[in-house]
Amino acid sequence: MTEEERLAKNNKIREKGKETRLRRQSQNCRVFRVKIDFSHLNEFEKTQLKMIFVEAKWLYNDVLTFSKSNEINEYDDKITIIKGLDKDKQPVTRELENLSSQMRQSVIQGVKHNIKSLSAMKKHGRKIGNLKYKSNYESINLQQYGKTYKFCDKKHIKIQGIKRPIKIEGAEQFFDISELEFANAKLLNLPDAYYVAVTTFQNKGDETKKYKPEIGIDMGIKTSITTSEGQKIKVFVGETKRLKKIQHRIAKKKKGSSNRYKLRKLLRREYQKLDNRKKDKANKIVHELLEHEKIYMQDENLSGWHKGLFGKNIQHSALGIIKAKLMKNKRVVVLPKNVATTKTCPKCGRINKDITLSDRIFECQCGYKEDRDIHAARNMILLSKMNKNTCGTQEIFYPNAFGEDVRRKHEQKCCNADLVELGSPNFYKRG
Repeated sequence: MTEEERLAKNNKIREKGKETRLRRQSQNCRVFRVKIDFSHLNEFEKTQLKMIFVEAKWLYNDVLTFSKSNEINEYDDKITIIKGLDKDKQPVTRELENLSSQMRQSVIQGVKHNIKSLSAMKKHGRKIGNLKYKSNYESINLQQYGKTYKFCDKKHIKIQGIKRPIKIEGAEQFFDISELEFANAKLLNLPDAYYVAVTTFQNKGDETKKYKPEIGIDMGIKTSITTSEGQKIKVFVGETKRLKKIQHRIAKKKKGSSNRYKLRKLLRREYQKLDNRKKDKANKIVHELLEHEKIYMQDENLSGWHKGLFGKNIQHSALGIIKAKLMKNKRVVVLPKNVATTKTCPKCGRINKDITLSDRIFECQCGYKEDRDIHAARNMILLSKMNKNTCGTQEIFYPNAFGEDVRRKHEQKCCNADLVELGSPNFYKRG
C-alpha cells in the first residue's frame, strides 16, 4: 500500500466514524445476552472454544511481561508464537492456533488501554497499582459485526475462528426488532456457561409513552422495598443447599490439590447461578417501577447496612442492583442520605427523634399514624418537592399542632427552593 492509499483509507475511516457518532446521538443503546448451547457442540468445538480463552490468557500475560521492559506500542500484534513458563516454571513455546487476528488485536489493545489509563491517573496524582497476570480470561471483544461475529438466524451465531455456526438461546428477545443495528459484542466465559453479550442501537421512537403517576420507594432491611402506594416487595435470594455442601467439601480438601481446584470451579458456578437469580428479580422490579412517571428514592447507605448486624439480609437481597439501575435513569429523583424521611411527620412537620428500628408504626403527637415504611415512601415525594433545587442550609417553616410555625433547617446541595404545602392532598394521593 502506497502512502497516498494509506492516507485515503485513514480519511475514509475517519469520515465513517463521524457519521456513526452522529447517528448514535439519535439512537438508544441496549445490550442483550445470548447463551451458547454447549450440548450441541462437538468435542472439537468444545476444545476450540475453551482454547480461545486459554490462548487469550497466554497472550495477555505475554503482553504484560513485554510492557515491563519495553515500549508497549512496539509489541507485534501479528504474533503467533509465545514463549512462557508452564506450571512447573519451565520455559515452553506456545502457538496461537484458535485465537483469530481480530481477537488478538482486541486483547493487545485492552492491555494498552489499561496501561495508558493508569499512566493518566498517575499524572493526576492518584495512587495506582500494577496490572496483574491473569489465571483466567473471561471476556474477548468481538469488534465488528459481519466479520468477527454474525447472526445466521434466531438459533445460530457464527464466530470468527469456528467453522460451523453455533447454536444459541435467547436471541428471540431482540431478533425481530425492526431497524436494530448491531455493534460490537463480547464473548464471555462465565462459570455456568459461555455467553455472547451483543451491543445494539435502535432509533428513538417519537411516540410519548403514557406512564403511571409518580411513586416513592423506601428501601429497608426487613422489607426490601415499600412503595408509597402501600405495596411491599421482598427481594431475598438465599444460598442453596448445594452451595453450602460444596463449601464444606472445599474446607476438607488440601490447599493446592486438583480436587480443591475442581470444587472451586463448581462453587463459582453456583455463585453465578445465584447472581443470575438476583439480576432476574432486580430487572423485573426495576421494569415495574419505571412504568411510573417519576420515582422518588433516598440514597441509602447499603454498604453500611452490609457491615452491620443485618449484613446477611443485604447480601442475599438485590437492593444494590436495584438501586444502581434506578439511579441511572433520568426520571428518578434521589434524596440525600441525611434527609429525615422516616422521622418527619407530614402533617405537622415535627421530627420524632425517639423512633427506633423496632418501631414499625410511625405515631405523632398530632394524631398522625401510619405504617413506618409506607410513611417513609410517601415522605420521599413530599420532601423532594419541598426541597427541590435547594442549596446550602435551607430554612423551611412547618406548621405545628398548635398552628404555629416551627423553623427547621435542612442541608441540601442545589439552589432556589420550590416549596409545597405540608399535608396537601397530593401527598396522600395513591398511584
